Amino acid sequence: MRNVAKKGTGSRSRGARRSLNKRILRSTTLNILVLVVVCCGIMALALQSLARNILLDSLQPMARQSAKTVEANIHMLADRMMTIAGDSRMKGKTDKDARKNRKELLTEAAEIYELYAIAIYGLDGQLVQGIGALESLDSQFFALLQETDNLTTDSSTVYEGKLGVTMGMPVKEEGETVFYVVGVYKYDILNDVISSINLGKHGMAYMVGKDGIVTGHPDQSLALQGSTLSQLSGGNEEAISRVSTGETGAAEFSIDGEDMLIAFSPIRGTHWSLVIQNPKSDYDHFINGAMLVAVFSTLAVLVVSILLVLRLSRSISRPVKNVTSRMVALSDGDLHTEVTIAHSKDELEVLTRTLDDTVESVNCYISDIQTVLTQVAGGNLCVGPQVDYKGDFALIQASLNTILQSLNETILGFRAAATRLAGMSEELNGQSGQLHQASMDQNQSTEALVHEVTNVKERLSSVTKSSGQTRAKAEEIARCVHEANEQMTSLSGAMDDISANAQEITKIAQAIEGIAQQTSILALNAAVEAARVGSAGKGFAVVADEVKQLAARSESAAKSATEMVESTRAIIQNGVELTAHTAGSLQDISSVSDQIGTISDQLVEAVHGQESALCIMEERIEAISAIADRNLQNAVGTEQSSGLLAKEAESLQSQVRKFVLKEGHDR
Repeated sequence: MRNVAKKGTGSRSRGARRSLNKRILRSTTLNILVLVVVCCGIMALALQSLARNILLDSLQPMARQSAKTVEANIHMLADRMMTIAGDSRMKGKTDKDARKNRKELLTEAAEIYELYAIAIYGLDGQLVQGIGALESLDSQFFALLQETDNLTTDSSTVYEGKLGVTMGMPVKEEGETVFYVVGVYKYDILNDVISSINLGKHGMAYMVGKDGIVTGHPDQSLALQGSTLSQLSGGNEEAISRVSTGETGAAEFSIDGEDMLIAFSPIRGTHWSLVIQNPKSDYDHFINGAMLVAVFSTLAVLVVSILLVLRLSRSISRPVKNVTSRMVALSDGDLHTEVTIAHSKDELEVLTRTLDDTVESVNCYISDIQTVLTQVAGGNLCVGPQVDYKGDFALIQASLNTILQSLNETILGFRAAATRLAGMSEELNGQSGQLHQASMDQNQSTEALVHEVTNVKERLSSVTKSSGQTRAKAEEIARCVHEANEQMTSLSGAMDDISANAQEITKIAQAIEGIAQQTSILALNAAVEAARVGSAGKGFAVVADEVKQLAARSESAAKSATEMVESTRAIIQNGVELTAHTAGSLQDISSVSDQIGTISDQLVEAVHGQESALCIMEERIEAISAIADRNLQNAVGTEQSSGLLAKEAESLQSQVRKFVLKEGHDR
């Protein structure tokens, strides 16, 4: 059902697609439109570039020719100035007639040559004689005039608030310059030339000096105000640089968003360059007209092309539509509908005939495959393909043969496997009984091992308890020994004090013995003196005799005390030595007690380690016991499964015997 639903969905999606005719027409029209747009764009860019190059190429010779025209007018003015400087009336320095002649010459030149001013200046640049002239020459112009010592044109055209062309010429006598004649021509002579240059609707020509200052312009106010090329060209550095260096050329730049074409050429014999500036928009209507003609022509060709493509697409789409419909029916499982042959004698006819042959071949192949599969489904594996498969369809024939051969080999393998499986099931049944008995023995051994481990744990607990008591007794002995050590230390100190007191007593006894000896001597002296006195000293003699006896007893007592002290000191010294030996013995006892405590700690730690090991062993034994229980259960299950396996082996053998195999395989 799912495959049928998918086929229905595929049929609806194929029916919803656009026709080939519309796709060809739309794709071709889109491609032609894109081509037209691209071509028009390229053509527009090409026309713009071509017009720009043509305009620049035409403006450049125009600028050069116009510069020559201005140059010719400048030469004409120069010739007039040279004529004035070479007139014979200019000769002489001090002669009054010569001065009068020069004035006449200057007046005549001013009237004839349209001069604002004409004058004669000395070698210091100061006015000598003139009409409407300044008192002194401009320092820059005068320096240039001295440097060239020939006809010189001032770079500036502003003269006393008016526009004019200033020229100077040295006047020589015998090869030496005696003074300079300087004239200022009216600007109208140059203005007529500049204004006569035909540059279109908004074009214009003007002159610029090397310093970038405008020297001549149709709008004379710009020249009077000292406007610069930078202002007129919108600050274009390329134009300023090329014009300032006296180069001849042309360029394009933008001023306030408007494209400008400019051409320039130097005016020889001056410091000026002629600049022609023209808006590019003056020529846009010519370019736009050419582009419109090209676009309309292209659109006309586009319409004709679309009609031709439509006719061609219909001749292609109809046979292709028939082929597509048959292919859709073929994909839905229709192998009986005939294919409509297109008699167009081209690839479409080959396509339709090929489709018809394909459908017929597929019908034949599918019928043969159906026959083979029906026989296989009935258990007959001796069949094979009866049709000769062509081309890549031969792979299907080879695959059918391979499948049949594999099925024969597989069934034979199943038969052998069923026989082996029956034998294995009998062996497995016997082995499962042995496994069941071994699992029961393993379970009993595990339980006995658990019992022994429990007894060992109880004995280790008793050892741990005894070790704890031993440790407590050892600590008590150590405490008693420590107290005895402290008491022996106190006793040793007391004996030292007694020894010190005995020494003091000995000293006192010795002192008493000395006093007794001196007293005896005094008693003897007193007796001698009493005998000398006679009867008067008898009483004193008796006293002296008593004193002598007392001294003798004191000396005897002192000696006895000294001997007793010495004896006591010997006894105390012996007691001190015994105390020291006793303290050493107590220290040895304390050390042994500490060793006993350490051994007890180690024994307790070892016992704890054994207990931990026994706990781990007990857990492992319990795990082994659990595994043994599972093995016992598995052995019972295996014994049951082996019986079922024997039954399945018998069933498999009965199923395999139903297949009829090819000769050579049915063994």
